[in-house]
Amino acid sequence: MPGLSQARSLAQQQKRRLSTPANLLVNQPSLAMSQTLEKTVLVEKLPDSRTAHLQPIIDYLTAEGNTPADQAMFTYDRDGYGSYYFKEALDMARLRAHFAFPATILLTKDTVQDTRNFVRITQANPASDVVLKFNV
Repeated sequence: MPGLSQARSLAQQQKRRLSTPANLLVNQPSLAMSQTLEKTVLVEKLPDSRTAHLQPIIDYLTAEGNTPADQAMFTYDRDGYGSYYFKEALDMARLRAHFAFPATILLTKDTVQDTRNFVRITQANPASDVVLKFNV
């Protein structure tokens, strides 16, 4: 069959053409086998929870070496605003590189703030060496 042999010949030529280094893009980033360019996509909210959709961020930060401060859970103030504290500062550049955030989740210089659910992930206030004294 002449058609089949021509198709094989064309496929071999294309394979050789693609495998030669001269045809590769010069500025294309090279990735190791374990690396990927895909980000973890976060949703705005999960049913029956104000904070479950933020658990991937907490898991990622913990895996990166951040230590939860005091309690490994969200705490709520008297107005119902929830906070999850870490002892170390959050690396916002790494979070932006790893996650795709919905419009309702804002990243400030030191906080992941969920404006829809009124919760945040941030660094706990570091202990101060300054002793406060009051004259009463």
